[in-house]
Amino acid sequence: MNSLNSSQKHAANVLWDYYQSDKALPEEAFVDLDFNDGLAIQAEIRRRRVESGLTQVGWKVGLTSDRARKQVGIDDRPFGHLMRSFESGVSMPADSVAGATIEPEMCFTIGENIAGPDVDPKTIPDRIERVAAGYELNERRAVVGGNLAMLIADNLTNWAIVEGSGIPVSEIKDIDETEIVLYRNEEECFRCIHKDEVDNPFVSISRLAATLHRFDLSLEAGHKVITGAYTRHKVEAGEHWVADYSNIGRVETSYT
Repeated sequence: MNSLNSSQKHAANVLWDYYQSDKALPEEAFVDLDFNDGLAIQAEIRRRRVESGLTQVGWKVGLTSDRARKQVGIDDRPFGHLMRSFESGVSMPADSVAGATIEPEMCFTIGENIAGPDVDPKTIPDRIERVAAGYELNERRAVVGGNLAMLIADNLTNWAIVEGSGIPVSEIKDIDETEIVLYRNEEECFRCIHKDEVDNPFVSISRLAATLHRFDLSLEAGHKVITGAYTRHKVEAGEHWVADYSNIGRVETSYT
C-alpha cells in the first residue's frame, strides 16, 4: 500500500471531512499539489469508502483524447473509482445532484482480472465480458479546468454510471467505428464516431491498468469500466435522454 506524505494526508483528511458535511470544497489544501498527488489522495478516499462498507462497482479512465491531454499537458491516464451504478431506464430528480451533467461513454464489464504496468491492449478484448451503451452522471464539485490535483482527488466529478444494453466484444467488427447518437426529448443533440472523439478503448483500459498498478490496484472481474466521454450536457427536470451506440445497444435516463 502506498503511504501518503503529510501534504497528501492533510488534503485527504479535509476532503473526507467535506464528503461528510455541507462545507465548501477545501481548495486551499490542494494549492501546491500536482497530478500524482491527486491520484494518491483519491486512492486513499477510495480505501476509506470501501473500508466503511461501501461497494465499489468499477473504474473510469480520464484523459482519453489528445485534446484533453493537450489541455493539461500530461500524457497519462488518471483513474476514478465508481461507487454507484444504475440500469438503463432509471429516473431521478434533477436537483438530487448538484450541477448535474450527463456524458455518453462505453461501459465495459471485466471478465477476468487485468493488472500490471504493461498489459498488451491486444489481449484486453479476451478479458472483457461485454461492452454496453452507457452514461456517466457527473456532479459539480471540483471545477473542471481548475486545480488538477483537486479534480483528480475528487474522483473526476463522477457521481454514478448508467449501463444499457450490450453485447460480447467478440461480436463487434471494429469498435473504433461505433457511431454514437444522443437524443434529448427525442431530438438529436449530438452524433459522432468513437475514434473521432476518444482513444481506442482497449488502449485506454491498458493505460488504466498501468496507472492503478502504481497504487497496488487492478481491474477485477465484474468491475465496470467507462472509457471516455464523447460529449457533456447539463441536465434539467423534464428531460429524457437516449443514446444509441451502433451495433452495441441503447441507454436511457430521465430527470424529473
